[in-house]
This record gives sequence, structure tokens and C-alpha cells, in this order.
Amino acid sequence: MCRLFAVRADRPVKVHRAFDALMKQAFEHKDGWGIARFDTPTPHLEVNTTPAHACARFRQLGEELATRSLITHIRLASVGDVTERNAHPFFARGWAFMHNGTVANFSEHRDAIRSHIAPQHLAQIKGETDSETCFALFRTVLDDVSAPGLDDIKRALARVVTTVSAITDKGKARSAMNFLVTDGTRMAATRRGRTLFVASESGARFIASEKLWPDGDWREVPEDGVVGIDEHLNLQQSHLADWR
Repeated sequence: MCRLFAVRADRPVKVHRAFDALMKQAFEHKDGWGIARFDTPTPHLEVNTTPAHACARFRQLGEELATRSLITHIRLASVGDVTERNAHPFFARGWAFMHNGTVANFSEHRDAIRSHIAPQHLAQIKGETDSETCFALFRTVLDDVSAPGLDDIKRALARVVTTVSAITDKGKARSAMNFLVTDGTRMAATRRGRTLFVASESGARFIASEKLWPDGDWREVPEDGVVGIDEHLNLQQSHLADWR
């Protein structure tokens, strides 16, 4: 398991509450951390294999950072070594992607999943994780859309879940696929096999694996749910079945 946090806001908001909670979770989810920020014309990606609770840089970001658009991941490795190339978020073609969960028996099913990925995206895979493979599959699905809107993004994520689950869900096995993807303006996330929550404040929306601060307006995303945040900060919820 890993832990996810994301924020979209109409003004820079401080992230200390979330980062304080994530540092506590990092005693269990100890295999590094990563962020993708979209506050500058060029998105900023930063990853580190040091546990977040023991990392001065993560603590500094939590104390100082204010952002309109950010996603954060703390990792508990299940597939792939603890290296920067396997750290989330992954970034390509303007998209940042992260995953909480595990594709069931990935080594057994990797080639079957990758057979659905376009060669140009397959060639960009740098690490060994199930998560990066799913990101490449997401980009492959989205290639069919010239100017994707939020509905197209949600549909592409749902198709990744559908394709992967059809290959991997054998017997009692069920792939856990909490995915979150963003271009800095739109965000979409799926819940399958792990917890996921959303919260709203004036001019800000949050997505997280857990309720990160006690006085937040946290609402649980149902199992097999899909959540989206559009460019106007409208928060939308639906079901995976709606997008297949």
C-alpha cells in the first residue's frame, strides 16, 4: 500500500496539515516519496527514496509550500525496487500519475497488460512497477482523443481498470487500483481496493487516501467509484461502470 494526497485550488493554499499527517504515515509507508507541482509554466517533479518522516526536504516542503495544484505520494513498495525510477508520481506528456494498490500477480501478467500499450509509450517505461505500466496504458487509451476533457480522462482511467482487471482478476485475486492522474488543471481518481476520500473548502478541493486532518469535510469515495475535479473546481463523483 501507499498513500496519496492531491490539492486543486483557486489560490495558493498551505499543505502543512497534509504533510504532517503523511510524515506520520511514512513510518509504515517508508519507501520514499514524490510530488508533482503545477504552479509554474513547467511542471515540477521531485522524488526521493528517503522515508518522508526522516527527510528534511519533505519536512521543509510541508512547512513552506503553498500551491494551487499538487499531488503527493508516499510509497510502500510492492512491485519494483526502492529506486527513484520506481518512485511516484510518474510524469509524461504533461500528465502526472500515481497509484495506491497492487496489480495482482503483476510479474505473471505483465506481458499481457503491456500488449495493450502503444509502442511509443511502452518505450518510455523506465522502471519495473505495475504502476508505471498502468500509466503507459492510460496514455495509450487517451491517444484516441485529440483534446481530452475531464470525461475523457475519467473514461481512460476506467478503461485501464477494466483492461487490467480482466487480465489479472483470477480466482480470489483482485487488483487494487486507486489511480490518480492530473495535468495540473483537471484531476481524476479511481477507487478500487483501497480507501479514498475527498474534501472541500472555500476555493479548494482535496483527494487523499485517508482523512488527513480531523476537522476536514471528508467524504469517502465508494468502492469502484470515480472522482473528478474540473478546471472550475467542480467536484464530480460517479461509478466505474458509468465509463466502460
